[in-house]
Amino acid sequence: MTYDEIIRTAVKALEYSGNESPEYEVRELTKHFFGVSRRDLYAVRNKQADSKTENAFFEAVRKRSEGYPLQYILGSWTFMDCELEVGEGVLIPRDDTEVCVRAFREMLNVSSPVIIDLCSGSGAIAVSLARSYPDAEIFAAELSDDAFTYLERNVRSNGAEAIVRTLKGDISELYQQFEDGFFDGIISNPPYIRTEELPHLQKEVQCEPAMALDGGTDGLMFYRIICEKWLPKLKKGGIVSFETGEDQGAQVCSLLEKSGAANVRIVKDISGLDRTVTAVMQ
Repeated sequence: MTYDEIIRTAVKALEYSGNESPEYEVRELTKHFFGVSRRDLYAVRNKQADSKTENAFFEAVRKRSEGYPLQYILGSWTFMDCELEVGEGVLIPRDDTEVCVRAFREMLNVSSPVIIDLCSGSGAIAVSLARSYPDAEIFAAELSDDAFTYLERNVRSNGAEAIVRTLKGDISELYQQFEDGFFDGIISNPPYIRTEELPHLQKEVQCEPAMALDGGTDGLMFYRIICEKWLPKLKKGGIVSFETGEDQGAQVCSLLEKSGAANVRIVKDISGLDRTVTAVMQ
């Protein structure tokens, strides 16, 4: 088949499966498998593609049509200009998390901050903050074996080893390694999906690790742990920034206020939905 025929066939296949962005995704897959960008496509559109690569490409299209995440197929994804390796066993970085990071950066006014990223996953937050604060000391905590492997790889591949220190373990226990008042900032995109909702998530999301999604019965389990165990580790005037579900803002605000935080506020995403809660320790 020619490149033009391959692309037309793939777009139709994704359209038929109900994919919302078939042309964009086919362009990404074409670049990944054939090394042909959108800019170069016109020049090669009538040329025959390598049959072995063509087979691999259409196998990827089949998997994508069945709901397997595009990001896992590509093996990497960009988050705030950072290229991150991703695959089965790690949460895929999303634009929603940028709201949390940007809110954190707007609040942080320390030139050489000490920060911890709790439930770090792929390291998207920690690595992006390392670029913003080259003189920072950033800790990235993650429990999952699979996710921790990606976390370490992404710290290395983005040249952040001198800034980001990875911590393997449960955040309900790791807090014991730090003195009270140690951090200038705590940031987290914890699991926050209610357990009963997991079977009803989109196919793509169900391919991601339940460990990175399941926030317990009410979705607030990890916020409670952080408020109880980690907020005392903040300096006076230290900041916290949580990503939240769109219907959890008020509840997370309440948890922070009960834990002694001040200036608690909800930050909305581009769609006007609650996406982040920030606060300052008194």
